[in-house]
Amino acid sequence: MSAMDSGTAVEDADGGLRLAAGLFTVEAAGTDTFRAEGAPGGEKAHLFGGQIAAQALGAAWQTVTGARPHSLHCYFLRPGDVGQPTEFTVERPHEGRTFSRRRVMVFQRGVAIASLDASFTADSEFTADAASPADCQPAPRVPSPDDCPEFSPPSTFLGRRSPWKLIEVRLVPSDGGVPDVHPTTSDLWIRFRGERPPGIRPEVIVTYLSDLAFGGAMMRPSPSHPEGRRDVAHFSSLDHCAWFHHAADLSDWLLFTKSPVAAGHVRGLVTGQIFNHDGGLVASLTQEALLHLRRA
Repeated sequence: MSAMDSGTAVEDADGGLRLAAGLFTVEAAGTDTFRAEGAPGGEKAHLFGGQIAAQALGAAWQTVTGARPHSLHCYFLRPGDVGQPTEFTVERPHEGRTFSRRRVMVFQRGVAIASLDASFTADSEFTADAASPADCQPAPRVPSPDDCPEFSPPSTFLGRRSPWKLIEVRLVPSDGGVPDVHPTTSDLWIRFRGERPPGIRPEVIVTYLSDLAFGGAMMRPSPSHPEGRRDVAHFSSLDHCAWFHHAADLSDWLLFTKSPVAAGHVRGLVTGQIFNHDGGLVASLTQEALLHLRRA
């Protein structure tokens, strides 16, 4: 079974982009090997890291029966090209009664661009009578999506279709009542545009969403940089981790909170959480990034 049912990206009558099944689907290409096609005309544009991680998780999931992921750790090794096919090779280092581990190597043109380790479980943590959201970290008190300013992202990003086109975004004001220095450094309310195609596995979608502007929290104002990290031109994700606690309600708004742990001269670390609209904790996240400073 694929991470999603097959399908293609379509524009609805109002011009909004519906969720594209092709961004997540990986097809079997042999024993424990899978393939995702590149996007036409996307040469020389870098793949979005969240897409790589989501597809790798989907590939690993196709080798597991009766379990769902509870954690993953993805290392980004080299930039991927949007226009090139991507191949996924799955290893099975552990197969237990309750837990199964999978390791995925991601290739383009025979060169590794990422690796992902994921752990799957058949335990009862995700069942209806398992621990309630009250037993997890509570969601912060923030304005509702209707009371937060809308963010209108560009239609393209680094030469590719912007991953933001899939969702509606509202910027959560900082304690001072206004969004942070750059819009995407803020905490976010996010919601899918249009209908969600059937067959989506929620953790695959959450993995994709969890890389949206996550590392940008390192750019927030700090005692040493009261106007934000204006010395940083851009950053590159080194690795990305997620722990899944409860199922995501993908039909409603999700709250994505972010907090910088460290922002040095070379590397920075960010933690985050994704909550359902009702406050239930969906996922805990960490990401380390390489900072590219502006030239003097």
